[in-house]
Amino acid sequence: MSKMPGYGRQGSRRRRRRDATDDPTRQGSSQVMKWPIGIILAAVMMLGAALTFWLYAYWHGTEEADQVHPAAAEQRTKVASQFKSPSHDEALALVKSALELRDAEQVAGLIRPGPMSAEAVVSFLGAMRELDGQITHYDWLSSVDKNGLSLEGVWVTFGPKTAKRGRWAILTPDAKGIWKLDFAAFARWVNPSWKTLLEQDSGSAEVRVSASKDTYFNGPFKDESQWAAYKLVSPDTEAILVGYCRIGSAQFRAMELLWSGGESAKARVVLEIRRPPASEGAGHLQFEISRVLAEGWVMADKPFDERL
Repeated sequence: MSKMPGYGRQGSRRRRRRDATDDPTRQGSSQVMKWPIGIILAAVMMLGAALTFWLYAYWHGTEEADQVHPAAAEQRTKVASQFKSPSHDEALALVKSALELRDAEQVAGLIRPGPMSAEAVVSFLGAMRELDGQITHYDWLSSVDKNGLSLEGVWVTFGPKTAKRGRWAILTPDAKGIWKLDFAAFARWVNPSWKTLLEQDSGSAEVRVSASKDTYFNGPFKDESQWAAYKLVSPDTEAILVGYCRIGSAQFRAMELLWSGGESAKARVVLEIRRPPASEGAGHLQFEISRVLAEGWVMADKPFDERL
């Protein structure tokens, strides 16, 4: 594991060797001193091991993001809609039909593909069982309105329940009131891929993540009076990112609104993030939040940070 900034090599100094037999009066005291010195050294070693473990877990550990059932943690605010919401049975039937699609020509009738092509949607659905496992359960969450949109949610569980894997199936009406599955939210669509984003030295990306407030400040983001920090996690990568907004910016105000109804642990959000050049001293997993595109994972016509 690479060392975090601020960890340097301890200095050392030379001491003149002296045989204990040169001074008989020190032989007993040296034996007595060994015990407190040993205890101190052991405590230092334990503290160092704990710090190393924490840093490793922080930067490299896997965090389950939106993998467990979200019903209890999801903050809900009802948005008025001119269209009638689907019932429990209608919502489950729509989601099941959408996820069983294997014909690209039928995608438009049940799915809002967003940035993905109909062929890409069908390809994803065909590979989903290998990726997540077999679907074992559907839970209707009713209204999960976000971003000023009328949304209905179904939580799709994959594999054995002990694995706690799942996906958000979010339904939203089109202009004619026909409810469809938002596929970008379901697939947790990112651009570019997580692999490409984490391997490149610079550039920007659109990501769907779960955000929580954080306190890690370093490199170009070391001044906590100027920056707000957020931990960004996704089930699709083991990397744990830290995103930063300049305090007072539109992005900062948008991020803080995610917790305006109460301090929940996490908030789903679509972000545009930018990696600062390495020359600025940023860590590999540190990004500036350049846009807050959506509260929740469903995009509206207008970006969230422009609606303030």
